[in-house]
Amino acid sequence: MAVESVMARQVESRVLDTTNRVAFKNIMYATDFSSVSERSVTYAIEIARRYRAMLHVVHVTGGKKLAAFCSEAKGKLEEQLQSVPHEWIFQEGQVWPTLRDLIRVKQADLLVLGTHGRSGIEKVMMGSVAETIFREADCPVLTVGPKIKAQSPHAAELTLILYATNFSPESLLAAPYAISLAQEQRAQLILLNCLDDRAGDARAMLQTLGQLVPFGTDLRCEPICVVERGPHGRKILDVSEGHGADLLVLGIEGRSKLAQELHFHRSELYKIVAQATCPVLTVRA
Repeated sequence: MAVESVMARQVESRVLDTTNRVAFKNIMYATDFSSVSERSVTYAIEIARRYRAMLHVVHVTGGKKLAAFCSEAKGKLEEQLQSVPHEWIFQEGQVWPTLRDLIRVKQADLLVLGTHGRSGIEKVMMGSVAETIFREADCPVLTVGPKIKAQSPHAAELTLILYATNFSPESLLAAPYAISLAQEQRAQLILLNCLDDRAGDARAMLQTLGQLVPFGTDLRCEPICVVERGPHGRKILDVSEGHGADLLVLGIEGRSKLAQELHFHRSELYKIVAQATCPVLTVRA
């Protein structure tokens, strides 16, 4: 039996549960009240509104801050947050261990944060802690990167979602999230597979991509299937920017000994998150 046929059957068996929509009930939004965090809050609010979820707004600090500062910063966001049920959590500690514990206590099913500031949440996102968050978080992580411009309150109403997969078990776990968000947002869905320059049958991969969305799934329009050849990270970014994607969805492996030994800035995932012109949703195996 051809490799492509075997892969097609494996894909079909792994995506049967995509007919059930993903439900976000508790969304955690991590902020240090910087301009980067302000860009990411619109996405947290929009997803919470769409899914009627509770939004847990978390500020973690490594040291004591004046109560007046917290009160003033909270006041600036409160008007935006009025459209969704929410609670504020101010806590001292190291950013990732504190967020990890809160994710478990609050049973969060999505973490939203920004990257590339100079303090608090964004500072740790510039180092190896970022890889830890992506690889170890018990829930999907929505990251709003440095190349995303300041957003209007309605910019998070997604119209085009790009889901990239190499058909590995890890990447296929993200398919239900991409499909569910496309349903909820009535968005165009693009399915992308990247091949090495000389390997793989592009036509067979297009057919396999077409099987990712089960028959009868309630989407606004037919998904667009795309197969590209070349460096995977670069191609994902090119297709995302070329189509004007509003969201990029990726399934990733959990943290392993090998991942711990790799230098963070050489990580393909880091490069994608840092250079993407739209938010990136990562779903960990």
